[in-house]
Amino acid sequence: MRGADRWRSAVDVDRFVVRKVRHRDGRLSHWIFTPSGQVHRPSLAVLTRYGTSTQETYAYSLVDHLNWLRVNNRSPSAITFDDLRRYMNGLTGRADGIYGLAWRRPDQKPLGASAAGNVATVVKAYYLSLRATSEIRPDLIEALTSGRGVWRYGRSKRTVESNPLAPRKGARRPRFLPDEVVEALFAPGALTTARDVMIVTWLHDGGLRVGGLCGLRFCDLHLVKHHPCGQRADPHVHVVGRDDNPNNARAKAYVPAPPSRDGYTVDGVIRAVSDDMISTFYAYLLDEFAPVQHLVDHEQILIHVGGATAGTALHTGGVRKMLGRACTRAGLDVRVLPHAFRHKSAAALYAESDFNAELVAQEFGWSGPTMVTEVYGKSANRHAMKFLQQAWDATARPPAEPYLAPGRMPGADG
Repeated sequence: MRGADRWRSAVDVDRFVVRKVRHRDGRLSHWIFTPSGQVHRPSLAVLTRYGTSTQETYAYSLVDHLNWLRVNNRSPSAITFDDLRRYMNGLTGRADGIYGLAWRRPDQKPLGASAAGNVATVVKAYYLSLRATSEIRPDLIEALTSGRGVWRYGRSKRTVESNPLAPRKGARRPRFLPDEVVEALFAPGALTTARDVMIVTWLHDGGLRVGGLCGLRFCDLHLVKHHPCGQRADPHVHVVGRDDNPNNARAKAYVPAPPSRDGYTVDGVIRAVSDDMISTFYAYLLDEFAPVQHLVDHEQILIHVGGATAGTALHTGGVRKMLGRACTRAGLDVRVLPHAFRHKSAAALYAESDFNAELVAQEFGWSGPTMVTEVYGKSANRHAMKFLQQAWDATARPPAEPYLAPGRMPGADG
C-alpha cells in the first residue's frame, strides 16, 4: 500500500466529507456531513445560497477548512484572522507544519490563486454566517469585513467587498493555442474516431466550453436556416444550463432556459455553427452513433462509441483524456486543454471583427465587452506584431547588420 493510500485509510473515516443529496424534485445538492454521519448544519446556511454547480465547488472548498479545524483541534469561536491567513498560506504551499499541509493528503498539490480564491470566498461567508449563532471573535468579523468596495463587472453589476483572505492574482492572460498545434491534431492518425473529429472541430470553430459541449442534447441543435425556434436565422445551437444531465456536464448559464410551447429549445446562449461543425456532426451521427443507438437511454449527443460503456454519455473528463491521447499520437510535447480552443476562437473573432468587443461578447454569451477586452483580447495582441514591425522599420537607428559583421564589433581591432 502506498503512503498516500495508508494515510487515506487511516484518517478518511474521521473526516468531514461532501455527499450528493438527490431531492424528490430531481435537484442535486452537495452537503457536508460530519465524521459521525450527520449533516453539518452550520455549513448549510452558506451552501444553500448557491446553485448546484457553485454549491459543489464551495462544498469541497469548505470541507477542507472544516477538516483543518478538526485536525488542529480548533473551534470557530477561537479562530483569529491570523489563523485564517496561515491556513490560506498552507493551501497555496507558502507554509508548512500544523498550519500548512498536516491536514491534507500527501498527494494533494498546493492550490493556485483562482482555486484558493474560491476557498477564501466560502470561508469568509462561513464565519460571517456564524455571527448570529456562535461567539465569533469581534476582531475576526471586523478583519473579514474591512475590505474596500470594488465594482464587479457582470450580470450583477453590484458593489462587493474585496476579500482579505484571497491571494493576490496576476493579470489574466490565457495561453494561446498556436495554429501549428491545431494542424497537428488534424493530421492523419491523431484523431481516431469521427466523434473525436467532431469534438475538436466544435471546440475550435464554436469556442464552446467543454461542459456546454458535453451537455448538448439533440433538441439543442438547430442546424438549418430559419429554424422554427425563430431566434436566429443562421444554423445554430442553444447552450443551456441543466443539472440533470447523466454525465453531470453543466453549461455555464446564469438563467435556465424555459421550455418552448412548440417543443423547441429556446434561449440559453445561442451560438452560430460553421459548415464543418455541421458536416462532422452528421459524419459522427451516421458512422458511430447510429450503430450503438439501441444502447442509448438518454438525450445527450456525445457518447462512448465502443467498449463496455458504449452508449453512455461522454464526460468532460473523457474529452480531456481524448485530447491527451491525440497529442501523444501527433507527437506534440504540449498539454492541450479544451478551454484553450475557446481562447483561440474568441481572440480570432476579436481580431477579425476589427476588435469589436461588443460583437464578441454577444456571440460568446458574455454580459458585456469587459471580459473580451481584459482577458480574451490579450490573446489577440499577436496581431500587434505587424504594427510593431512597421514601427521598428521606421526607426532612425541604422541597420544593425553591419555592426554584427566579423571585425566590426567594438574591441575587435585584430
